[in-house]
Amino acid sequence: MWAENPLLRIGDCCDCALPFLAMMNPDQDELQAWLALAGGGLAARQRARRLLLHFGGPLQVWLAKPVEWQDALGGERCDGLLAQFDSMQAAAPAVLAWLARNPLHHVIALGDPEYPAALLESPDPPLLLHAAGKLDGLGRPAVALVGSRHATPAGVQMAKRLSAELAVLGIEVVSGLAVGIDAAAHEAALTAAGPGSTIAVVASGLDEVYPRHHRPLFDRIVQNGLVVSEHPLGTPALPAYFPQRNRIIAGLASAVVVVEATVRSGSLITARLATEAGRDVFAIPGHLSSAQAAGCNQLIKSGAGLLEHVADIVESQPWAFTPEIRRALLPAKRSKRSATDAPQGSPLPAVEGGISPPCWSRACRLLRAKPCGLNELAEAVAEPAPAVSRTLLMAELQGWVARLPGGLYQWCGPP
Repeated sequence: MWAENPLLRIGDCCDCALPFLAMMNPDQDELQAWLALAGGGLAARQRARRLLLHFGGPLQVWLAKPVEWQDALGGERCDGLLAQFDSMQAAAPAVLAWLARNPLHHVIALGDPEYPAALLESPDPPLLLHAAGKLDGLGRPAVALVGSRHATPAGVQMAKRLSAELAVLGIEVVSGLAVGIDAAAHEAALTAAGPGSTIAVVASGLDEVYPRHHRPLFDRIVQNGLVVSEHPLGTPALPAYFPQRNRIIAGLASAVVVVEATVRSGSLITARLATEAGRDVFAIPGHLSSAQAAGCNQLIKSGAGLLEHVADIVESQPWAFTPEIRRALLPAKRSKRSATDAPQGSPLPAVEGGISPPCWSRACRLLRAKPCGLNELAEAVAEPAPAVSRTLLMAELQGWVARLPGGLYQWCGPP
């Protein structure tokens, strides 16, 4: 009966559906079974999925005898499974206590209704996700922004701009909580005040924040976005776990954008994994003499898209984004407006939480006269700065406004 659920196909991992294995209210035995099955690398995950398909659920796997496991795996030896289950006996109570401690703490198993559909369709979806934050972001379209830990100021500014534009459009920004480009992307998505937010994928347990000085950023994401990990609580951030994290970053996103990267950057691993998962990869080109641009330039030479505008991402795979997002990125149509509305040729950008048409009209007149800062515009039109910022970002996307150095904006539409 369960195997007929069409929502539970798993990309290239297998060609049939998993049972519906919900985890909304796990008991200790069930959680222990999931934790044990989810441990290990790629081979262990593949083996666990085969056992789940054969037996119908995690508890059924552990109630079976080792000889039945071996039969289900076509004679493959599985001596380590029992030891793996025993090692998780102490872990399950700690996870249950962690879940009870905060309503923003979650454990999402493969087949749970909250499990992200995009990740389910990737080649190697995790069997179990630990999550802290708001789960609604998993239902929105997502784009990953990744790049160098040693980012240049220009790279940081580019990451912030792209991230803010995506969040304003209602697109989740996925990244890895690392220093440099990752942190800039998370910060900008949190401060953009748009319908989208950010998802951080980490390479440790959710009680082991890495890097440690990102604890304040981690806490802000938990309150306003989502942090996810496939690793159980208490897991330190080891080098081998970062490529595993990168596959989840790629799997959650409809597209991956590399902002800055050297030729040996881990971001190129994310780009490769994104390609293997069928995602589009984009890169920001840079100067030929810049080591931080070398990886991006190499990606473009190898076939990645050259990113000039957020619209490039949406146009590459329109089916991945909502009609509202696609319409917002179309060139603004000129419309006749009354004297109290915006001037002809400067239609009000449609964005949730933006400013009113009369205020936009006043803002246009100011921007035509001279470059203006955000606070100056907000004061002049008597609107909150976040509302003015959202409208300016949308106007920039539609080509009406240009952003200048120093946080200034200038009119660049029709006179």
